[in-house]
Amino acid sequence: MSKINITRRGLIGIAATASAASLLPAPYVRAQSQRKIVFWHGYTQKVRSDFMRAAADRFEAANPGTKVEIEIVPWAALAQKWPAAASAGTLPDVAILLSENAVPMALAGALNPADDVVKEIGGPEAFKPGLLDATGKFQGKYISLPHYVHNRILVYRKDRLAEAGVKVPETWEDAMKAAVATTKAPDHYGWILKLSKADTGGGYLLWILTRSAGGSFYDPEGKVTFNSAPVKDAVEFMTELARKTSGPGVTDYKISDNFSLTNSGKTSLTEDSAAIVAAAATEAPQVAEQLDATFMPKKTQVGNMLGGISIALPKGQNSEGGKAFAAFLMNEQNYIPFLHTIPLFMFPSLKRAEGPEFFANPTIQRFRHVADVTLKGLETASLPGMEHGLNAFAAPVLNAHVVEDMFQRILIDKQPVPDAVASTARAMEDITRDVNRRLRRG
Repeated sequence: MSKINITRRGLIGIAATASAASLLPAPYVRAQSQRKIVFWHGYTQKVRSDFMRAAADRFEAANPGTKVEIEIVPWAALAQKWPAAASAGTLPDVAILLSENAVPMALAGALNPADDVVKEIGGPEAFKPGLLDATGKFQGKYISLPHYVHNRILVYRKDRLAEAGVKVPETWEDAMKAAVATTKAPDHYGWILKLSKADTGGGYLLWILTRSAGGSFYDPEGKVTFNSAPVKDAVEFMTELARKTSGPGVTDYKISDNFSLTNSGKTSLTEDSAAIVAAAATEAPQVAEQLDATFMPKKTQVGNMLGGISIALPKGQNSEGGKAFAAFLMNEQNYIPFLHTIPLFMFPSLKRAEGPEFFANPTIQRFRHVADVTLKGLETASLPGMEHGLNAFAAPVLNAHVVEDMFQRILIDKQPVPDAVASTARAMEDITRDVNRRLRRG
């Protein structure tokens, strides 16, 4: 990636507009004038937020005189919240965030390095191979460490594939055949895509399929490569799926609609994390009995998309306390129990956690094949648009919904695919140039 002259003010502008195992030594608190640790996380589900509060209580008990103050900051709200906090001097000491969101914070000078915490946990080798670099290494430094990970997989209805006499999809051709064969409108459809302009469902799936065709949205130097044969092939494939197998509403559905689409039996195949199966096991057990998963369909390879949730150390008022608490969250008494709060949704980033204790969870045991597919895919997965390493461009492009807008023009306005891809590539180039300009401003 080419070097950029970066300033703190420039990156704050980007972010504002784009959308018990060992601890660090307990006596650290006695050297601090500020003994409060401010902790932000995006775990809005009660079971996860309750766990974080209980973990904070345990940390306070182990470090008398320390208070962990927690604020729940939804993932989508973080990009607007942290720049204001940076300007006001009220950044937290620890934050759990989407892995890609650490990049603009680091470039803006809003993060402390995470190297000390990585070392405390056991060094880079404590993590699954390549994972720490893929999610947390930027410009030669660790700006975050992965709290947990998951991978996009193809979830399918076993009964409907059997009834239609089609095999579990491996290729694009297989997937199209299965989706068409399992469409029984208006009762249910083969593969309902999520192409709402208010979401990133189209961009994520297109990136996965582009990777499976051997392409990319960016080259290693950050140049937009969207107007290319692999992207056009993937767009054509998704357009055919949308027209033949998605039914009405394809341009309105969001990723969050996937739970109801799956649990109601409305879709026969879908792209999602293993969490979709876990949710069905609780909310629609009869449907869950018919669910299984495989890798995303390939053209030349499997395009594995990493979902990464990371721990970062913003420049709050208590940096040493932040380091200690971050390490505490990753220790044995907290880590696997946290992953089990929503089983099949959160997979280990630490090698030591991927063992009998993790797999002993009843839901994971019940859907062990789904878990195995996820874990195998994670071996070659990367964050969307960041297969060449963390960058400042991919998240602003995806969050601008230019891909979803493209599909609306193709499906609603009947714009030819080559024209739609070319104009979307130009929009991506405009966003990338804008990012570069903002990075260079003093």
